[in-house]
Amino acid sequence: MPDADHGQLDRLLTRLVDKTITVEEFAALEGQLDGDAHAQERYLHYLGLHADLLETGVTPESWTAQGRGNSVNVDRRRRTTAWLLGAAAALILLGVSGVLFLRAPDAGFASIVRIAEWNGAVRWTGDGGRPIRGLRVGDELAGGTLEVGAADSWAELTFDDGTKVWASGPAIVTFSEGPEGKRIHLRKGELSLDVAPQSSGRPLLLQTSSAEVEVLGTQFKVTADNSATRLAVHEGLVRVTRLADGKTRDVPADHHVVAALVRETTFDALPRGESVRSWKCDLQHDVRQGHWRPGAGESSGSLRAETHLFRGDFGERKDPVLLHSVVVRPSDSNGTPVLLTEGARLRVVGRLERSCSLHFGFGTHRVRGVLSRKYALSRKIELVEEAEGNFEVELNLDEIPRMRESFPGSPVGQELGWLWIQTVREDVGLEVTSVELISKQE
Repeated sequence: MPDADHGQLDRLLTRLVDKTITVEEFAALEGQLDGDAHAQERYLHYLGLHADLLETGVTPESWTAQGRGNSVNVDRRRRTTAWLLGAAAALILLGVSGVLFLRAPDAGFASIVRIAEWNGAVRWTGDGGRPIRGLRVGDELAGGTLEVGAADSWAELTFDDGTKVWASGPAIVTFSEGPEGKRIHLRKGELSLDVAPQSSGRPLLLQTSSAEVEVLGTQFKVTADNSATRLAVHEGLVRVTRLADGKTRDVPADHHVVAALVRETTFDALPRGESVRSWKCDLQHDVRQGHWRPGAGESSGSLRAETHLFRGDFGERKDPVLLHSVVVRPSDSNGTPVLLTEGARLRVVGRLERSCSLHFGFGTHRVRGVLSRKYALSRKIELVEEAEGNFEVELNLDEIPRMRESFPGSPVGQELGWLWIQTVREDVGLEVTSVELISKQE
């Protein structure tokens, strides 16, 4: 990153450590860090600087006290170099003026959803861009935006009428409710919904970048990105409008539809196909997180890990962790579910720059259902010189532990939703060249 670009990066980092960063600024910071080794190095240095300041007693409170003539940790501060204090000045002054919300929403705001369950990198920002921290299961929230930052993270929210929404990361979704009914805006990611019967004339309305979904009461799941929305209905009936041309389709139970911004694409409600027991990932089209790199000559293409930040459960960490992730899912284009069976194995092939610990995991759905469950483990990958950085890992699905005690002990009998491979803190040039689910019969 050129020196001229450091100003914007440093401003974002300052707001990050002050906990005043907005949703848009956080997305901008992730964009700068993704794939930029110099920016990542500066990020780690900045967090180290912030930690050093705290250790030496230079905090917003001590700086303010010094301005009033009080002496706070003078001897220890003198041991800090001059450039360290100079770089800290802007950080500290901003820290004094920054507002940190460490409470539930104001009593004046009418709650519309309640936190039923959550795990991992989850953040809530209230209306007006107010970050709400220190949340717990059972807390009630007014309208706002939920961010689920990593593939191994999720959140379950419920409306007063019993409507349940599960968000699986990475995802960004906004909730609101007014005289016309419930409104959900899925910017990206995957949602599973179990919608209670809605009042006549007040349907639940879900909007994405390419579709508008009208629901009176049903179970369905929806996945959205910048160019297409994929929806599968398990119970009831859903009406989908393609925003590219205003065309509408009614999608009944056990059917799926794809609404893309390109009008020439198929926009028909099609029956779900019979489930399959094995699956080979089409990396270019099944990617959910990661950068596609076409192959050259006889070499196949690959997915390069995408860099993003884990700021802790509901964003309370003072030292956010860099994650480097590849996330894929079975394509919804043909509506064929992938069933996990006894004895099935997961095979992942890729490349690394050096030996490290890799984290593997996957999310599941009930057959013809919406509840997601997650299973994960880590594995130390030791590269050998003759392999030239290539690795191959084969995992028995029955041996991958559940992430919560409340989840089924085995994923057998559930449908595969998505799968992630990632490194934590270490950027080791992770590239994935093949992902396969292999049934016992094979």
